Amino acid sequence: MPVESVREVNYGGFGFGCRIVEQPHPRTEPIVVLGGAYQNMHSNRRSEGPWVAASTVVSVELPGLGTADDLPEEYGFDFMGDALSHLLDDLALDRVNIIAVSYGTAIAYRYAQRHAGRVARLALVGSTPAVPEDARAAIAHLSELLRAGDTQEFAHRAVELLVCTEPTCLAAHPHTAAKVLHRVLSAAGPVEIPRYIAANDRLLRHPFGDPDGIHGVRALCLSGEHDRLCPPEGARTVAASIPGAVLALLRGSGHVVHLERPRDFSDVLARFMTDEPLENHPALHRLEPVPPARLVATAAT
Repeated sequence: MPVESVREVNYGGFGFGCRIVEQPHPRTEPIVVLGGAYQNMHSNRRSEGPWVAASTVVSVELPGLGTADDLPEEYGFDFMGDALSHLLDDLALDRVNIIAVSYGTAIAYRYAQRHAGRVARLALVGSTPAVPEDARAAIAHLSELLRAGDTQEFAHRAVELLVCTEPTCLAAHPHTAAKVLHRVLSAAGPVEIPRYIAANDRLLRHPFGDPDGIHGVRALCLSGEHDRLCPPEGARTVAASIPGAVLALLRGSGHVVHLERPRDFSDVLARFMTDEPLENHPALHRLEPVPPARLVATAAT
């Protein structure tokens, strides 16, 4: 049975940490997991089995997330990327794979820009260079509901934004994802509410644009085909900013692919991290590779 431990560090006056599941016989570099705005270091337990089978898994809670110290919204994704760098230095991890989901993709993107030589593979799940205007309005409304203490309506509206209810999606996950997400978010209390608000405000306040892109990193941009928060076209733009990247659209899913298609989400990422082919994967549409020499002035979140 893999050995599990928690490591705590401090950066810039903020305490945070990670959960480490050791794999004594790894087949690839350690896998670092950065979750979404409403997730913590335990949120991807149901997905990590195939990842742990391949390597040591480090699930990170950066400042402002999970049980880490609060992080005021004036601190942007550059700071969070630097905090990640500090953690990996403390763990003596010179080269890693990164799985980043939603909010975590902005942090991973910044880290990979600055430390490309330390990133073996980069998987960005639900990324976009800019949150669409309708989604920005929805996020702002979610914060209003949280400030009013209406966690039930907050959860209802969040599910509407994040979970796909198209017939093809419901055939793949008949209401299960919506129920799980609503149950978790409606239980937000005095600790979670200000963290969720700060994360929402950070998404709206801090720009994602960066003309330099990422170079020299093998990357996969995975998007739910019906994602409203980070539409596939946004993920396509992100992929175009990383020469040699591959865009993959997951069938029958919206933004929370880890809840909507958990087995496929886990399997696709495990295959990518161990260099197994993704072509003809039954859960994916045709892969869209970016030419290695292509340079596009864009960025990610």
